[in-house]
Amino acid sequence: MKRVLLWILGIVIVLGVAGAVLLGRIDTQFVVKQIADATAKATGKPLIFTSAPSLSLLPPGVKFGQADWGEIKDGQGLAVSVKGGVVELELTPLFSGNLVVREVRLDNPVLEMREGKAVAAAPAQQNQAHEQTAQNQAPAAAAPSDELPVELMRLVVRQGEVRYVDAQGTTLHIENLNLSVENLRRREEAGVQCDFAFDFKENAQKAVLAGNLALDAKLRYYAPHLTFRQISLTFTPLHGLLPKEAGPAQLICEGALNLQTRSLRLASARLTTPQARLTLGGEATLTPPAFKGNVSLEGSPRKLAALAGQKLKPVDNDILSFKSALEYAGDKLHLRQIVMQLDDIPVRGDLSLALDAPLAVSGGIQAGMINLDAYLPLPESGKAAASAPARADGKAGADKAPAAKATQSLPSVNLRAALSGVRQGKLSVTNIAFILKGEKGRYAVTSLNGSLGSGGSIKGSAAADLPAKAYSLKATASGVNVGGLLDALGKGRPVDGVAALDADLNVHGADAKAMLAGLNGRGLLEVRNMHLAAMSALPKNVPGLTGKKGAVPDRFDLVRVPFTARNGDVTAQPIVVSSAGFNATGRAQASLPREYLDAAADIKTLGMTIPVVAKGPFSDISYGVDPKFALDMARKLPGALLDGGKAAGGATQDGAQGVGGAVKKGLGGAGGLVRGLFGK
Repeated sequence: MKRVLLWILGIVIVLGVAGAVLLGRIDTQFVVKQIADATAKATGKPLIFTSAPSLSLLPPGVKFGQADWGEIKDGQGLAVSVKGGVVELELTPLFSGNLVVREVRLDNPVLEMREGKAVAAAPAQQNQAHEQTAQNQAPAAAAPSDELPVELMRLVVRQGEVRYVDAQGTTLHIENLNLSVENLRRREEAGVQCDFAFDFKENAQKAVLAGNLALDAKLRYYAPHLTFRQISLTFTPLHGLLPKEAGPAQLICEGALNLQTRSLRLASARLTTPQARLTLGGEATLTPPAFKGNVSLEGSPRKLAALAGQKLKPVDNDILSFKSALEYAGDKLHLRQIVMQLDDIPVRGDLSLALDAPLAVSGGIQAGMINLDAYLPLPESGKAAASAPARADGKAGADKAPAAKATQSLPSVNLRAALSGVRQGKLSVTNIAFILKGEKGRYAVTSLNGSLGSGGSIKGSAAADLPAKAYSLKATASGVNVGGLLDALGKGRPVDGVAALDADLNVHGADAKAMLAGLNGRGLLEVRNMHLAAMSALPKNVPGLTGKKGAVPDRFDLVRVPFTARNGDVTAQPIVVSSAGFNATGRAQASLPREYLDAAADIKTLGMTIPVVAKGPFSDISYGVDPKFALDMARKLPGALLDGGKAAGGATQDGAQGVGGAVKKGLGGAGGLVRGLFGK
């Protein structure tokens, strides 16, 4: 046995010496020329080595320096270069006829690709669509064989670079590319690691997205199954579409892909960012695309809002939680058994989306009490707030055309909603229910019901025709606590009573000013048992009423105000106020476009008729007794006859101020109610 081993060792030494001699006699320049000729024949361009490669026997391999292939000419073409590299083979498998690459290493490879003038895209897109259709309709093909022409123990790319420029000037620059692939052998698990930095721009100027990307994965192909596990893809944005605050974003997933049936089993896929975490799992098919499984989302609403540039009011319970069964097939997406929690708001429901153009949404949603104060952006500060109107004004004209096109692609909607309520400040509406239907920008809200938190109920319907910029509202309100509503609107309680409203209004216009000029319709407002505390001061300085208690009550049985609107001019006539021993009638005209009021009323009490007027712009309305009435009363009073014009003038002034103050407070309360209702 010892002799046999010595013979084997001797043979190996002889073969090694012979191999070394042969390698030393190989004309490497001849090899380089043969490689250049072969690559030129196969690709049209030769592979050029700056210096001759060096060969080795143990282990068998080749080491080379600078190498170049291709060129960029007239602003287009494909070029590849590498600063150096090594290719080594495993020696033992060669004796059995197998080729196993021990290591491939490329140092500083550079790939540059530039496209020339754009060609007609339509035929290419049509061909692609036909190919996709044919692919979807074709029967499942056999899975690729798991036989490998070459088994690779290790592939290393160090400090690579990719530069790509298309015909429109869009550029993609990848640098610091490092790649490692280990154990790429038949039916065995391979490890892949890769990281690089990239910068994507439009027209070589506009930054679209830039960041760092890192991949770590373990893959195994045993035909027809490609199994992947511990896949970790991490993206760190630097600038562009995603701000730095959005990262790092990490995707971790595990599953298996059947290349024969083109089906995917996704055990789990989890996308994590500093603001939220999205988890997905289920079964999918690739042709045609379909998925059935579960989806969940957890995160912070305030961090997500901050990512979008909005600052929300801090809350103790900053939670976003969403879970649902998910099903997608044939461009239809179904979210069933939705269980959601937004801060303290529970949400349940089912939604279906048809992802065709335009989008169609249907389903039903139930939600708890929504506090709008928690989700309205906090006031902007200083410079940002001052510049906001300027940005809006600058874009007003440019946005008209896109807005017209946008209405053509607005979604189709068929939704049923039930909310425990909506609150903002002290104002709340509870037990809200409605149905929203429509398509192509024409929507209608029906079966609208709700209760005011301050007291009273609302019923109605509404419609919006966005292409025509026309809107309508039909509403009835009953049992409305006027004082409570005014207090909720922050107007105090200058008026109390129980009100009812019946209104049928429509408006059209592209902006607020045009809408005011396009208001039309009719309505009726009635307030019963109305208490107006300011009326108690009315008799103090009015000639003929001074010192007479009960001449003007502060509580009225009924106030009735029918009104009509035509092109923004609102006319209320006849306004009727009735109470025991007291009556008043009047009319009012208000021009919303001009913001001007002209009103007059006659108060009847103690056998007297006192005319009251209110007139002027909304910002400075003057109130008072008709001056002619005050002068007439002054002439009839004994004091006025004794004191002459001086007493008459004083009576006139005091009467006007007394009535004016009372009427102003009363109308101020009513105005506060109207402004509160319409958000003024």
